Amino acid sequence: MEKITQKYKNLQDGITSHCIIMAGHKNPSELKELRYCETDQALWDTGATNTIISTEIAEELHLTPIKKSAISGIGGLVNSNVYRVNLYFGKKVRFENIEVLASDLEDCHLIIGMDLINKGDFAITNKDGETWFSFRIPSQEHLEFD
Repeated sequence: MEKITQKYKNLQDGITSHCIIMAGHKNPSELKELRYCETDQALWDTGATNTIISTEIAEELHLTPIKKSAISGIGGLVNSNVYRVNLYFGKKVRFENIEVLASDLEDCHLIIGMDLINKGDFAITNKDGETWFSFRIPSQEHLEFD
């Protein structure tokens, strides 16, 4: 089991994590150069169907699109490039060779959508004015509060 836990001393209106983003590849042995970037602005978003990286990150990593797909958002339908990446959270939680969409993001560099959140157990608690967030993969059990 791989997990991350973040504890905030006050209530949060959004959960962001530190993440290392690397260019993914179906055949890692064919990679000629190791490219990565780091962000503290990886937003966990249960309202997002798919995981999205900023076009800024895609450009910084010199990613090559593998196909195009449509993103449906507040502004309507937009065609987007799809890229293959690896995402690393902390020392253990990782998603490798996943497909992500790219978009112009204003307040973060990465949106972690339900396509990844659904792979594990996700919990947020708000007790005594503090927000605690935990995510583990793979899913271990159903969580129910009495």
